[in-house]
Amino acid sequence: MKKQNLRRFNIIYNIIKLSNQIKLTFFKIIFLILVILIFSILAVKKEMFINHFLNVKTFLLASDDKKSIPKILIEGNQYVNINKLLLSINKNLGNSKINNDLHIISDVLKQNQLIKKFIIKRSSKNIILIKIEEKHIIGFTSIKSKDFLIDRKNNLIPFKLTPNLFHIPTFLGKNSNKNANLILRLISESEINLNFNSFSFVNERRWNINLENGVKILLPEMKVLETLVLLKKVDTENNLLNGNFVEIDLRINGKYFLKPKIN
Repeated sequence: MKKQNLRRFNIIYNIIKLSNQIKLTFFKIIFLILVILIFSILAVKKEMFINHFLNVKTFLLASDDKKSIPKILIEGNQYVNINKLLLSINKNLGNSKINNDLHIISDVLKQNQLIKKFIIKRSSKNIILIKIEEKHIIGFTSIKSKDFLIDRKNNLIPFKLTPNLFHIPTFLGKNSNKNANLILRLISESEINLNFNSFSFVNERRWNINLENGVKILLPEMKVLETLVLLKKVDTENNLLNGNFVEIDLRINGKYFLKPKIN
């Protein structure tokens, strides 16, 4: 033990002697501090040194994993909830061990049923721009107290009713969503101007069209396009759709029956 202490004393003496050769006081102090630290590390037990080293290594690796989350800018949305989308993206970016931010964001966007396609660009190191194209929404419906949007392919997309949906028609009746695009296409082909707010699929066989001014149009099961063309002609001649009649019955081919509005 005495020999070991003597050896340490000689080491310290030589270090101090060396430090005296350094002219600048500031660097002399720094030099002594570094020497004392190194000597302290060498003086501790081997096991303590290894454990300390591993702890420092773990800390450094953990700090390196905490990458900064880039700022996300999204364009092109109408129905997609941006706040929820950003929350999901940032959560996945924060939890993922993958360094490819664009790949992580792409996976999140693919899971959103409202998004048809998208483009992701990194405009700078900390800014990512997302341009999305939503699916073409044609209507809204409720099934067993659950709300859904209807896209052009008649697919149902879970969605909570909000004021920004009031401009799209509501489809009522069993399986109305499965025929939604068809009735809209027939109206478009007939070139009739209808300010509709809802459609009722009656007994899964025919449609009633409800206009914004309270007029109800009863369509037949067959020859719907021809009937709409007839309605357009009659309306042009007699202005039937102005609200003076609350019901226009077209269920019999080639004929129409009117129910006047009672004041």
